[in-house]
Amino acid sequence: MLKISENIMQESLSEALETMAFMMAMPIEDDLPVPEQGTMVWMDFAGRVSGRVELLAGAEFIEMAAANIMGADPDDDLVQSKGVDAFKEILNTTCGVLLPKLADSPSDVFDVTVPESEDFSDSQRWTDYIDQNGVAVLDVDGFPLALRMTISS
Repeated sequence: MLKISENIMQESLSEALETMAFMMAMPIEDDLPVPEQGTMVWMDFAGRVSGRVELLAGAEFIEMAAANIMGADPDDDLVQSKGVDAFKEILNTTCGVLLPKLADSPSDVFDVTVPESEDFSDSQRWTDYIDQNGVAVLDVDGFPLALRMTISS
């Protein structure tokens, strides 16, 4: 039976954020503002184990992460138009770090779906999401970022 560390998802996300966006993920110590608008991204995986990885963040985090990845100003039009794509790439990279940790051997293969996204435009969506079982919230350079990994087999 697979035993997954509670921190494996957080560690994988932290590594992806540090490498790609030069951002640090830390446990929440202070109250952070609830995002009014944002995006949820997710992708499914299948292999030795199957499941889904989800990230949910406010628009401000997505803009800052995209700006860091692109080496641009957060107000740049390119950042505004490609922010969600950058957020999907953070998810993709997170899964690239995470899935080998779920493998028994280097020969284990996982099939992954293309990252998908859904925007939200009210703070209630954020609150409802973080109140679910298995959701962790991190402080990433002063922005809240929620994450969840579900295993279906």
